Amino acid sequence: MILSRLINWLHRKASILLRYRDPKHRRAKFFTYLVQKILKRPVVVEDRNGFKLILLPQERLYSFFYNGYLGASEIGEQEFCKKTIRPGMTVMDIGANIGQFTLLFASLVGPGGKVVAFEPCSETLQRLRAHLILNGFPDVVTEQSLVFSSHAEKMPFNVFSEGRSVHNTMGNPTLFVRGAPGVSENPVRRDYLDTVTIDRYCSEHGIASIDYLKVDVEGAELEVFQGCREMLARKAIRHIQFEISQTMLKGMKRESSEVFRFLGQSGYVCRPISERGELLAPVEDTDRFFANFISVPREDM
Repeated sequence: MILSRLINWLHRKASILLRYRDPKHRRAKFFTYLVQKILKRPVVVEDRNGFKLILLPQERLYSFFYNGYLGASEIGEQEFCKKTIRPGMTVMDIGANIGQFTLLFASLVGPGGKVVAFEPCSETLQRLRAHLILNGFPDVVTEQSLVFSSHAEKMPFNVFSEGRSVHNTMGNPTLFVRGAPGVSENPVRRDYLDTVTIDRYCSEHGIASIDYLKVDVEGAELEVFQGCREMLARKAIRHIQFEISQTMLKGMKRESSEVFRFLGQSGYVCRPISERGELLAPVEDTDRFFANFISVPREDM
């Protein structure tokens, strides 16, 4: 009976998938359906870089099965990292989520380098740590504190459903439910977490400089940069990769121009990244709905 049902299901799905000309699209649709509708449980799958990830059925799996990256495509950013990060370097990942970049960083810096990953959501932090162990990087330092503009005892942090953990934020964004026009999703809870600045953390842990700083904090980028004024002034951060998401910035009552202006006043130049990992002409703001940028000291241009 089970075998018969499986054969009938494969026959129905094959006839639908064959309508799509793009084989990558067919493959992505098939495996997304398989995990979400048939298996209905977490699966371990290798990403585009060969790292093992634990994927949940409720996540947006199509992008992963299409291009090997979970969430909005950041392949160009990963390619830039491969060209830039070298063995022995010090890398800091602010907003590490489940570790797609953290794993890449750890592989690039090697045993002689240092990677520190911050992830404030407890459930996501557990997956991050599991991925580090699963892929043989137990020495990566993981922290749960919120990285902010100042040190405080507690700050509110909004946590969304596990399938949308990439949107966890200190802000209050309006996130619409896919397939339900006009319906927005609310956080499942609000945590209160300790905060730390990059300047203070580095001072307390003997980190004199950061070769590569990734900042993906859902609208709180300016606050993170305000918390490393001293290191920016000393040009002790060689490369900064940061995200601009208009929805998340609005949730923090911020605008993208504030982020670019602060970095510019700190002596840094911001450049977009091509899909092949190449830096494009410098910009001083963006109207793109979502994009990542690389910022470097002006004298290094």
